[in-house]
Amino acid sequence: MILIDAGYDAGKKIHGRKRHLNMDMLGPVLRVLVTSAGLPEREGAKKVLQRVHQTGHQVKLLKLSKIMLKNRINSFDGLRGIAILLVVIYHSQNTIKFDSDIWNILSIFIANSSLGVRIFFVLSGYLITRILLKEINETGVINLKRFHVRRAIRLFPNLYCFVGVVFLINVIANLNITPQDFISASTFTWNYFGVFAAIANEKLGGTWFFGHLWTLALEEQFYLLWPLFLLFLNKKYLRKFSLCLVLSMPIVRVASYFLFPVTRGYLNMMLHTSIDSIMAGCFMAILTQSPIYSNRISKIKASSIAMLVTWLVFISPILDYLIGGYLISIGITLNVICLGILIVWIHNNPNSYLSKLLSNPILVYIGQISYSIYIWQQLFLTDQNTTITGIFPYNIGFSILAGMVAYYLIEKPTFNLKDNSKILSNLGLGK
Repeated sequence: MILIDAGYDAGKKIHGRKRHLNMDMLGPVLRVLVTSAGLPEREGAKKVLQRVHQTGHQVKLLKLSKIMLKNRINSFDGLRGIAILLVVIYHSQNTIKFDSDIWNILSIFIANSSLGVRIFFVLSGYLITRILLKEINETGVINLKRFHVRRAIRLFPNLYCFVGVVFLINVIANLNITPQDFISASTFTWNYFGVFAAIANEKLGGTWFFGHLWTLALEEQFYLLWPLFLLFLNKKYLRKFSLCLVLSMPIVRVASYFLFPVTRGYLNMMLHTSIDSIMAGCFMAILTQSPIYSNRISKIKASSIAMLVTWLVFISPILDYLIGGYLISIGITLNVICLGILIVWIHNNPNSYLSKLLSNPILVYIGQISYSIYIWQQLFLTDQNTTITGIFPYNIGFSILAGMVAYYLIEKPTFNLKDNSKILSNLGLGK
């Protein structure tokens, strides 16, 4: 892997008369060229740049860089695949009818929904922030209307189809889900709705079927606020601000636990007590805008990364099992910081053994449909479902199958709309 700043220098040389090229554009391209040729980092970078300059292949390299940017990052999809499997296995425990000491021990590690959800959050913060910073670097602003429309096209269709199906099931089977539950699920406020209901001494009727939507609520609240901070906060303070948010959350959660007991069951869900899960990714995206920090993280030894993975997969779950309050105090924050480092390292080391492992086609595919699986799995991973689709372990297969159907019938067709120039033009968003 070559230095990121070499990619940035290449961007300035190659782009010539046009606006400067963001370093993210050519860094991945040069990495592939240098590593595939087996050349030393600095020497390889120089040779590639000299060859490009001598042969006049600037335009071809630019096209190649754009193609690579449009492609999904397989290792990230693999991470998503692992994340959704951790969540699904955890939720399926409601339907497991046997009691086994071996399973009880294994479930600590393979039913770690907290880790799964944090992977989604950190990845989201990292990728969204990179996209927004790229837009600021290239245009000086963020098109907020365009950003929110694209997010809505990405998230809303699947969600509201699910809410509609639950509504029909509730009418037919009388699940005791209240209108307030449906409103909260549909307005991205579920992560606070439980607190308000507890204060009012009201019982939630849709706790299981809508309970997982707290993650979407937190993300949508983040989408509303974070672009504004990126726009209006001075760049030299942005890194410090995001880091302070991450490091302050353990204090906020512990203080909330003692000062506001009604919030104790929701400390890992609310925006003001759990934003560190997303902000860790945001901070890493901001930090790695500097080639110095990006290079330092990418050069972390594989053995150190192995220790970090061991912490996330084995040590942290054991600490959570043994120490009450570990996660809501410092555990979540430690985990998301580790995940932030891991994600940047994977991004900058596409030829590493870990990246190749995460690029397994099965994991990648599950990761690609993970959003659909996440939305629809609640229908199957509950003992309220007495059909074969709710019996363990078949319910896990039906959860994935439902995710596949929703992906091809809902998510994929609507996802492509966000890049449809005609639709965007009709909405006044340009090309």
